Amino acid sequence: MAIYSNDVSDKVLRVLQSANRLDYNKLTAARAAGTGASADVLERMLRSGDVDEELVHTVLSRAYALRRCTLEAKEIDVRALPLIPLQFIDEHHAIPFGVDQRFLKVGIVDPTTATLASQLKSVSNFNIEFQLITLSNFESLRGHERVKAVLDSAQKRQKQQTRTSAKSRRSRFALDDDELVPEFCDHILHSALETGTSDIHIEPFRDIARVRFRIDGRLIVREEYSDYLLKHYLGVVTRLKIMADCDISEKRLPQDGGITIPWEGEDVDFRFNVLPGKNGERIVMRILKGDPSLSLDRIGLSQVNYDNIVEAISAPQGMVLVTGPTGSGKTTTLYGCLQHINDPQLNIMTAEDPVEYYLEGVGQTQANEKIGLTFNSILRAFLRQDPEVILVGEIRDQETVEIAVKAALTGHLLLSTLHTNDAIATITRLMNMGVPPFMIAAATSLIVAQRLGRPNCKGCLADDPQSTPESLMRIGFSEEEAQTVIPKIGVGCNDCGGSGYKGRRGVYEVLKITPNLEEAILREALAPDMLAAAKMDGFETMQEIARGFVRDGIFSVAEYTRILVL
Repeated sequence: MAIYSNDVSDKVLRVLQSANRLDYNKLTAARAAGTGASADVLERMLRSGDVDEELVHTVLSRAYALRRCTLEAKEIDVRALPLIPLQFIDEHHAIPFGVDQRFLKVGIVDPTTATLASQLKSVSNFNIEFQLITLSNFESLRGHERVKAVLDSAQKRQKQQTRTSAKSRRSRFALDDDELVPEFCDHILHSALETGTSDIHIEPFRDIARVRFRIDGRLIVREEYSDYLLKHYLGVVTRLKIMADCDISEKRLPQDGGITIPWEGEDVDFRFNVLPGKNGERIVMRILKGDPSLSLDRIGLSQVNYDNIVEAISAPQGMVLVTGPTGSGKTTTLYGCLQHINDPQLNIMTAEDPVEYYLEGVGQTQANEKIGLTFNSILRAFLRQDPEVILVGEIRDQETVEIAVKAALTGHLLLSTLHTNDAIATITRLMNMGVPPFMIAAATSLIVAQRLGRPNCKGCLADDPQSTPESLMRIGFSEEEAQTVIPKIGVGCNDCGGSGYKGRRGVYEVLKITPNLEEAILREALAPDMLAAAKMDGFETMQEIARGFVRDGIFSVAEYTRILVL
């Protein structure tokens, strides 16, 4: 992960350039050597010594009003180190170094880490005082033998406590005791959070019942729950319906609800749905746990695509659409956009179904079709609330799209989603919904189409024995490329649970409405002609980008086929 965000790096580089403290040739070389992203450029120049670290330290201190300090290992109070999870320390380059009755002092490299003060307070039960340190200072402290030993010991204790607690709970569920149903339900929810699960499925069948966790996009059966769940299925369903504030007497109709539980010092929300079936009610819970402040520069966009999105969402008006199937990360992208432009000087309003994350300073409204609170009715009301930015969770019908287009043409920035296969298909979809081509061309600024794929596990990467030049040509490689590309797969290890995959990786195509594409839209060109017009201005499809991931060993051929062969 980058040391600084692109936003912070942009600010530093601009200040240094204006002060003539950057060597232009070295800046150009740093951009050419990496991704070109500002965060990558700044880190490269810092590590190479082409930028004075103390100067960057001073710029950041002044820009973000944070006290500067330089720490030595002997100054660190070892009592402070275990108060913050090791994962947070390493991910955010933050080191706790002092503690008293009221305050925990934390040295941070990136000043935007200070926005996580409330999260750290809930974890540590201390008020947080941040001080700014340099990258080299952090790395020196983190690698110090004394500091490393304390942190490693704390992590081992935490893991042991977790394993012991989980083992104790699981052993009790073997008992034929219906009084353990509440504890059983709690354990499922907690276990899902511990394993990085995105969705929980609880399902009855004729002779079995099972719990499945969706981890990194893959459903995994949790066999340890099956016996107890089968014996107490009705009790488990009733308990979860009560927690979700649903009607326990209603077993004929689907119901939606929500569950909130405390976890690691913060509240975590679960979106709850129960559906009647032949063998009983099925439950699916979506875990709404994540970082709603995730910035655009951290979701895996190329520099060109990042710049195009930032340009579109920084404009005073226009329509930005994000498309893709369910579970492709559209919400993450939209929240990243809102986070980037969130400013007290802007009136930002959202209509969502449901509201998945709370955004400070944003007016969020949840749609409720049962009472007539639909997206189009909320959107009409928004236009009387003097907004600059409007987010509509999804454009579902002709009425909503008409209002959205008119809003984008009358001085509002409008963000929304559609369900289409790719960016070009979105234009066709808008035409099919009755939007005239001239209004599409005038109102639409940008279309993002995306998929979420499973990257190969780096710990067990190997050449793919099933891959052939013919299989590569089938997914779009040229005959010449197919002879040189060596695809990779994960063969399975402890780190990835034997799956060969670890984590999620977004694949994005960003379609900017350029004059060439606008002309094609106005003449109602066919999709291939619009694609050709877009490519004249540098547009890359998801397939082209993902083939680059295959070439680099990030995706397997099988994963490419799963997410992109339509």
